[in-house]
Amino acid sequence: MKAFVLGTVGSRSGLIEALEAVRKANIVKEAYLIWGPYDLICKVEVSTIGQLNTLLDIMYEQGFVDSNTMIVNDEGGLSYEADNVNEVKKCAYIFIKKRRPAAPRLWDKYLKSIDDIMEAHELFGMWDVVVSVQEDAREEFFERVFKKLWLLTEVNLTSTHTMFTVKV
Repeated sequence: MKAFVLGTVGSRSGLIEALEAVRKANIVKEAYLIWGPYDLICKVEVSTIGQLNTLLDIMYEQGFVDSNTMIVNDEGGLSYEADNVNEVKKCAYIFIKKRRPAAPRLWDKYLKSIDDIMEAHELFGMWDVVVSVQEDAREEFFERVFKKLWLLTEVNLTSTHTMFTVKV
């Protein structure tokens, strides 16, 4: 099962160490420092909830004071990933609240048509959908991605979390 975890670190001086520790967990496929109400986002793949709890324990030990875990609905929901999605650097993750009912197949087809979107998943949690955007779109983000997402009439609210690359 896949999940996305947002986390807030209690001490700004501990951001890099927290990022390093999270990236070392073998279930973490990607982890970035981000701008916004959270400090970090990570994408994980686990076979049990216990493994997810282990990551949350690691985060707590590294000084995280808050987290938000969203599990991907991979049974009939929207779930798309481009080839080599975990190897492509991202410039943003966009979380979307949508009206119900939505048509996952239409969303899937439309989101796949936006070249810079690397993945899209329906979520259980605070948000309904998450999409990741490849780094190449950063300079022309509005034209290449955001403006196209406006065409999805079922969108009620979005929260875009941009990241900065930290080599550790």
